[in-house]
This record gives sequence, C-alpha cells and structure tokens, in this order.
Amino acid sequence: MKVNSKIMNLSEDALIARSKKDSKKKTKDKNTIDFSSLKEKLDPISRKREEARKKAMKIVSDAFASDQRLADRLDQRRDRIRYLYMEMDEANDNIKEVEKKRGELRNSLGIDENSQEEKDLKLLEKQRKSWNPEASISLTEDEIKRIEQIEKNGLTEYQEMSLALYAGEAPYRMTINDAIKDIKDENLILTRSLREMYKSHTMHDAKEQADAVLEAASKDIISMILEEAKENIEEKFEKEKEKAKEKAEKEEKLKERIDEAKEKKKEKEKFIDEILGIVMEAVDSKNELNDTKEEIKAIVAKMKLIEDDIKGASVDENV
Repeated sequence: MKVNSKIMNLSEDALIARSKKDSKKKTKDKNTIDFSSLKEKLDPISRKREEARKKAMKIVSDAFASDQRLADRLDQRRDRIRYLYMEMDEANDNIKEVEKKRGELRNSLGIDENSQEEKDLKLLEKQRKSWNPEASISLTEDEIKRIEQIEKNGLTEYQEMSLALYAGEAPYRMTINDAIKDIKDENLILTRSLREMYKSHTMHDAKEQADAVLEAASKDIISMILEEAKENIEEKFEKEKEKAKEKAEKEEKLKERIDEAKEKKKEKEKFIDEILGIVMEAVDSKNELNDTKEEIKAIVAKMKLIEDDIKGASVDENV
C-alpha cells in the first residue's frame, strides 16, 4: 500500500508539473502571437512596406480585372459571331432543302432547265429579289416588259408551285441577311475594342505604377531608417557627452581636493618648522619651557587634523 501511495503521489506531481508546463507554453505562445501582432502595428517600417505592397497589388489586380472584363466581353462577341454563322449555315441548309424540292417538282413535271418556262421562272424570282431594297438588284426595261407579258398571259402551274416553294425561302434569306449584318457589326466592334486594348497597355501601365509605388515606399523606408539611425547616433553622442562632462567634473573636484591637501601639507611643514623653532628656543631658555608645552600641544592637535585631511585626499586620489 505504501508503494502504491508513493506511485500515486508521483503521478499526481507529474500531472501538476505537466499542467503548469502546458500553461506556461500556452501563455508563451499567446504572448508571442500578441507581440508579433503588436510589433507589426507599432513598427512604422513594416507598416509602410505592407501598405505599399497592398497598394501595388490593388493596382495590378484592378488592371487585371479590367482587362479580364474586356476579354470576357470580347469572348461574348466572338461567341455571338459563331452563333450567327451557325444560324446562317442552318438557314442555307433549309434553302438547299427548298431548292431540292423545287428541283424534284421540275423533274416530276418534266420541265427542261433550258426551257422558256424555266427562264421565265428565274426572271420572276429576280423580280421578287428586287423587292428587297437591301438586295441592290434592279431590272432592265426588257426584263420589266417580259414580266408584264408573263403576268398578262398568266403563270403556269409549275411556275406558281415553284414560286410558292420559293416564298418559303424568304425567312431563311432574311435570317442570313440579318446574320451577315450582325456579323459585320460585331467584327467592327471587336476590331475597335482590340485596337483600343493594344493602345491602352493596361497591365503594362499598371505594372509601372505598382513599381513606382514600391520604389517610392523603398525611398521612404530608407529615409526612415536613416532618420532613426541619426536619432540613435545623436542620442548616443549626447549620452557620451554627458558621461564626459560628469567625468570632467569629478576630475575637477578631485584636483581641487588634491590642491587643498597640498596646501595643507605645506601648512603642516610650516607648523613643523615653527615647532622646531619653539623647541630650540625652549632648549635655550629652560625658564619658558613650561609655557611652551601647551602651545606645542595645540600645534600638534592642529597638525593632526591637517594630516587626516591629507590622508583623505590621498585616498580620493588613489580611487
């Protein structure tokens, strides 16, 4: 039981230690993330670089989007042209089918292609084509007279049936004429748009603008770095200047104390000379010896004070 209890306590201690370690790690990670975000917000150089990068990217992306929109519109016009050609092909197929039926009708009735009846039919077809102002087809005077004669005599059964089939071609021919007109318009717009696009050089100009933005930002960043370096140098210079001033002041104070100590030393030597003189006088005159003892004691006490001051100055000088 004691062993199990000990193991249990160790396990609990390990869990507590691990929990504290994980808590410290999470706190450290959180602080790191916050510090990185804070650095990005407070660092003017990083902020300037990021702003320039975003602005350059927006210029290029806007130009690309503009070109893409134009390209999409051009693709839509190309798709419409393809669709119009498909309509034309379908209409031509329908016209061919009608012409095939007219040929079958002619063969079934035994009409010769070189007969006058067939020639008159072709002339009547030309008349109907001339009714369309966009066809630019006109009849000669002889053709007009011949048509009047045909209508006066009356159309044959074959001519009436063939012209009825021919009338069924009208919607298909109109589809073809409209498609041709629309294709011309679309091609004109397409050509004009392509010409304008090549002239504009949108992406090329956008790239130059983006490069100019990045270059200007680089110059600003360099100026900011130089200004920061200048401020650091000036700050360091001021600190060194202040230290030099403090050092000079200390040296000046030390020099004053040394000079003062030297002066006191001179006074000490002078006092010593005086003592010697008094002693000598005392030897010569024993009667005055008792009176000079007190004077000598006073001088020695004064000399002691001067000696202490000199020692203090010497200590400061050594320091």
